[in-house]
Amino acid sequence: MKALESMIAKMKAAKLYSLSGNTTVDCELRAYAQGFAMVCGELETLQRESFVATASDYGLENAEKLLRIGAQGNGEERRNAVMKRCAVTPNDFTVSDMEQIFAMEGVDARICERFADQCIYVNCMDASFTEKKKEAVLQTAKNYLPAHLNAELDFRSISWNNIDGADETFDTKDAFSYTWDAIDGFGGGMVKI
Repeated sequence: MKALESMIAKMKAAKLYSLSGNTTVDCELRAYAQGFAMVCGELETLQRESFVATASDYGLENAEKLLRIGAQGNGEERRNAVMKRCAVTPNDFTVSDMEQIFAMEGVDARICERFADQCIYVNCMDASFTEKKKEAVLQTAKNYLPAHLNAELDFRSISWNNIDGADETFDTKDAFSYTWDAIDGFGGGMVKI
């Protein structure tokens, strides 16, 4: 509206128009002002949504899709997750940093470094992974784990915690006569990348 007031003041100063507030030119200028206000509003929204630090709607959603991050939490948490993903440096590959990257995907993961094999072992603790969630976790691993190391993601539901939590004795488990290889490959939940 300041632009409209400025334009009217200049037109009055030129004394070419009679702008009493009820003329056709006044109505035309008000219509232009409303059109400009809508365009300015959209441009302000576009500017806000173009930067992760200020995005709150489609800009944040687009960044999450680009980085393949599942939207979780409020706007501030979502913004922080996107900014964290975009700020990965060579110093961000400690075990706790890598676990945090999986936590942003909503995955409780424990990571072990196997130096002799030059491998990272990722134990995905949640036993109820859907195929879609597994795909998202695999994509996260491919995008953010160090590329020069092999990685093994373990989606199996058999773990010491699960074994301990089951109300079974050692003899019950032993009766299945699993070999160590059978236990390692149980459920086909190991994925190597």
